[in-house]
Amino acid sequence: MDGFTASEQRGSGVRAPSRPDPSSALVIRLAREDELADVAALFGPAIEGYQAINDDPLIGAYLYELVTGVRERWEVGDTYVAVRDRRVVGSVAFYRDVALEGWSTLPAGWTGFRALVVDPAARGAGIGSALVEHCLVRSRELGAAVLGIHTADFLSHAVRLYHAMGFVRCPEYDLAADRIFPVEGSHVTAIAFRYDLTAEPMGPRTVIEPGSTT
Repeated sequence: MDGFTASEQRGSGVRAPSRPDPSSALVIRLAREDELADVAALFGPAIEGYQAINDDPLIGAYLYELVTGVRERWEVGDTYVAVRDRRVVGSVAFYRDVALEGWSTLPAGWTGFRALVVDPAARGAGIGSALVEHCLVRSRELGAAVLGIHTADFLSHAVRLYHAMGFVRCPEYDLAADRIFPVEGSHVTAIAFRYDLTAEPMGPRTVIEPGSTT
């Protein structure tokens, strides 16, 4: 498989995430440059469980891009971190225009996000949904009508999260993931979702925490 396993990542100089204190307050803010290694360290543990049950060759390439693309996403978009007890426990890359992602088939002018990730040790505390809500709030502040995303079809936790939060499928923008990651023998589809920002703001919802998404 292309890429590397979570254990190889931890041995390559990328810092592994520390266990958070779930009793501490959660803060969501823009990431600092010196926190990019902490963001990168979240992806291996988050994807590890999916690799254990799915041997599609694209997953390794996807993990590699998530880790190595942290700085590029930080430079092009707005990378937010969720911080608890002074530890980075989650992150998401927000784009004021989804076209800034570079490969998205979603309409230019929509906002978007990708690389949503939560430390597995911190799941179940609403961190993933809080990061998504933050992107929705920023989109409304920017006057966008729609926020659109792609996620991999094998990321079942993420798919359930988006459905629970009111995102709807827009399959006309689906694409074969091997168009983004050039690997042979992959059957992964990048499935598209949209959120209509002209609707009423969301109230509290019961959600399922994701590992890593879009």
